[in-house]
Formats: sequence, C-alpha cells, structure tokens
Amino acid sequence: MNRRKSISSLLLMHAAATLERATAQTATRLTKKELRDLLMSAKTKADHQRMADHYRAEVDRLNEDAKEHEEMAEMYRQHPPLLAAKHPWAVGEKNCRGVAERLRQAAEKFKALVAMHEAMAKAA
Repeated sequence: MNRRKSISSLLLMHAAATLERATAQTATRLTKKELRDLLMSAKTKADHQRMADHYRAEVDRLNEDAKEHEEMAEMYRQHPPLLAAKHPWAVGEKNCRGVAERLRQAAEKFKALVAMHEAMAKAA
C-alpha cells in the first residue's frame, strides 16, 4: 500500500509541476503555426529573438522533464515494480534514466538553435 501511495503522490506532484510550468512558459513558447510562420519570414532582430526565446523555453522544459524522470528513476530504484526485473528497459528505473538521457540530448540540440538565433538576431 505504501508503494502505491508513493507512486500516486509522485505522479500527482509531476502533474502539478507540469501545469505550473506550462502556464509560466505560455508567454515565451510559440504555437506550431506561429513558429512555422516565423521560420519562413524571420528577418528582424525581434523575429530571431522571439525564436531564441521559444527554443530557450523548450530547453528549460526538456531539462525539467529530465529532472523529473531522474527523480522517478530514483523512486523506482528504491521501490522496483514487479515487471522491472523482467522488462528493465520498458518499466522502472532503467526506462526513466533512458528517457531522462534522451531529454537532455534533445535539450542540447535546442541550445544550439538558441545560439544560432541569438547570433542571427545580433547580425540583423
């Protein structure tokens, strides 16, 4: 029962953090349509800075998600689910650590986009 309560409380905290982060980043993140339009027409310093800000918000989101998956991995390390022994890459600690690593890799790619658009903003 304690394992179920700890998993439930972790998922609830994850949902609350996601909602809080989503409302805070709405101002800097662009919609898919806005980003697509801006990518096709960006010419001014402000255009490139908007894109850099959008990508920076994505970096922050990805790093926060990676941190949450590392926390879940630690929780699974302490309380491994029954299926983790049979399917370690699909369930439990190894899965969460793998997701966290892929999120960090994606964040690094977005950092390159931030740097590129900031350089383009300076040149414009």
